[in-house]
Amino acid sequence: MIDPEQLLSQYEGKLAQAQAKSDAIRENLANLQVTERSPDGQIVVTVNDAGNLVALQLGQALQRKDGAAVAQDVMRTLQAAQSRIATVVQESMAPLLGADSETMHLMMDKLRSAQPPPPGHSVPGGGGWGPAEARLGAIEDDTPPPPRPQQAPRPPRHRPAEDDDDFGNGSILR
Repeated sequence: MIDPEQLLSQYEGKLAQAQAKSDAIRENLANLQVTERSPDGQIVVTVNDAGNLVALQLGQALQRKDGAAVAQDVMRTLQAAQSRIATVVQESMAPLLGADSETMHLMMDKLRSAQPPPPGHSVPGGGGWGPAEARLGAIEDDTPPPPRPQQAPRPPRHRPAEDDDDFGNGSILR
């Protein structure tokens, strides 16, 4: 016969292990960051586990460059950092989740689909987006709405010459 106390004790032990593992995963992800440098070292970006920019450093030499070129270099460096997130998360989580676990595979698929490809790669099925214009994901309203069809002008409403304020014998609906 199964001892209910022993069964409850085993369940509580498994629950405590799962909670500890969950806390370790949460802490690991909260502390995970990826830093990337531009080839000239003048731009340093840091992103968190979700690929969000958390730090940006710009070197003094960038003051002499064209603003559009600096912006493009910043975006390229940011994209490079974001493209490494899935790999860094996988390396960090493998000891906790198991390198070949279903959870790890689902997590990596989600991360890889959310992050851009490394700079220099075109976005598959990206509709012509080149390396400099790769984006994190399509937005529903990226395409402008279709033009509204032209409607014929409405004829002016007919009003009786005499204003009927008392609603006497006529209908109030016009």
